[in-house]
Amino acid sequence: MKFKKRLFHVLLLLLLPMFIMIGCLGLGNYGTVRVADGKDGNTIQQLIENWQDYDIYYAGLSYKSPSAIMFDPKKGGKRLISDKWMPVTEQSVVKTIVEWLNSYVTFPPTLWKILGPKGDFFGYVYTSGIEQVVVREIEPNTLFVEDIPLPPMDNGASLRGGEG
Repeated sequence: MKFKKRLFHVLLLLLLPMFIMIGCLGLGNYGTVRVADGKDGNTIQQLIENWQDYDIYYAGLSYKSPSAIMFDPKKGGKRLISDKWMPVTEQSVVKTIVEWLNSYVTFPPTLWKILGPKGDFFGYVYTSGIEQVVVREIEPNTLFVEDIPLPPMDNGASLRGGEG
């Protein structure tokens, strides 16, 4: 009985690092988001003005309750795809979504660049800094962008001056 228990522990110690290494290998397929620093010259206002150059999608409950808006350049040969992001086909709707995002005073939005696993540019997402934007490569030149289901919420704790 002691021998079986000891063998189990030895096998566990040998196999555990292998499973961890295998799990970490998959992390190379994830992209990142970085603050759009202006080097590209794009601001959210310029993206709105040049909206026809992008395939545009929003995440959230509706375009009047968004959690993010994503700009996928039509040129460049790279694609952003998702399951639940909704397409936007009118500039007026783009403006409405951005106005709603800007109205979240406690959670102000930021323009982020979406980068692939090798650091290559794929597009932009405009959302609060507290939102987690998860992107993963599903094939070369194609990133899958996970859903951001809800806009940021403030439970009022910041207004009361305490933790809630």
